[in-house]
Amino acid sequence: MNEDYKYLLTSYQTAASDLFTQSVATSAKIRQLTDLVNVLNEKVQEQEKEIERLSKTKTPRATKSTKDDSTF
Repeated sequence: MNEDYKYLLTSYQTAASDLFTQSVATSAKIRQLTDLVNVLNEKVQEQEKEIERLSKTKTPRATKSTKDDSTF
């Protein structure tokens, strides 16, 4: 009966260690992806500001004449 508890305890320790390792790895991945989201959000905000700036300074373009002035 004592042998059964040894195997059970060993299995629990292995499972607990594996779960802890997975938890730490998942936490690290979450931090990495959160940082990436923050960087990308900053880029989006910069581009939105650039779009706003460009739309305010947009000058109308002269339209080209479609009339053909060439002679044969």
